[in-house]
Amino acid sequence: MVWLPEWAAKSYVKLYYRFRDRPFDFAGAQELLGYGKAKTARTLQEIENSGLLHRGRLSTDLRRRTYRLISLEQFALAFALSQESQGLGEKLSAASQDFQYVITGAAAAYKYHGYMTPAKTDILIYKEDFGFWIALLKEKQVQIAVDDALAEKRGTVIHLHTNLTEETFARAAKIDGIYYTSVEDLVLDFFRHPTDTSLLDALAIMVTCAEDLDWDLLAKSDVTQELGFAMEVLNKEAGKEVFSKKLIEKFAEREVVHKRFSLSTELLKMPNTYRVLARNWELEVNVPPRIFQKATSDLVS
Repeated sequence: MVWLPEWAAKSYVKLYYRFRDRPFDFAGAQELLGYGKAKTARTLQEIENSGLLHRGRLSTDLRRRTYRLISLEQFALAFALSQESQGLGEKLSAASQDFQYVITGAAAAYKYHGYMTPAKTDILIYKEDFGFWIALLKEKQVQIAVDDALAEKRGTVIHLHTNLTEETFARAAKIDGIYYTSVEDLVLDFFRHPTDTSLLDALAIMVTCAEDLDWDLLAKSDVTQELGFAMEVLNKEAGKEVFSKKLIEKFAEREVVHKRFSLSTELLKMPNTYRVLARNWELEVNVPPRIFQKATSDLVS
């Protein structure tokens, strides 16, 4: 983070007066500034390098580049914190005193299970704090994605999601000065929106954090069928009782909510034992067996 040279500061002020923190494109900036393409690109790059601009591409159209400006107030707050902290962990810990956020997704899961290294760090923030976080976290080797605006280049990726709620923050766990999604919320989210990776993360949490999980809370959720099925499959794959019958019975007491538990649009080949267990939970299951097999072989001793 650096202060702008005078010529770039004048352009920043002009752009901010028009766009504030709303997204705009290159053509809009060029028209407002009255520069040629080269000078417009140089100006936007200078503002971005200072930490006062975020650039990304829309996930719906990778050809479209978007820009959003950071207010001077949020820049100043981030600048002050960055002088006292280095690296993501220190910055998040320092920001915890005045700002609310929650690390979620694979990065939060790794904090709990220590099993799979995450490919990126997902952070829930309030929409109004967007500028502060961009200015604080932006570094030379760090690429920042925001909602559906993807990171531009490869490198260390931080994905900001501007949909943090007070309820989610209230349930968050503070570990080593940093806020993480609660372990129960992670499991539920992974089962509600399953992918190969997120389901493996959920299973890893269930196995490694079994003594710390609030199973009663999970048993009152809307994915009790999926959770019950998963526990029985892990028991089968492990050849022993990883999860007790008494615990699994809690999940069978809930009414049927879902009919299908699937990770693929293609019909996968499922072992007969999986199909039998799925019928017991009144589920049509289409999940790669290798996910459960990997979880048991790697994590169940």
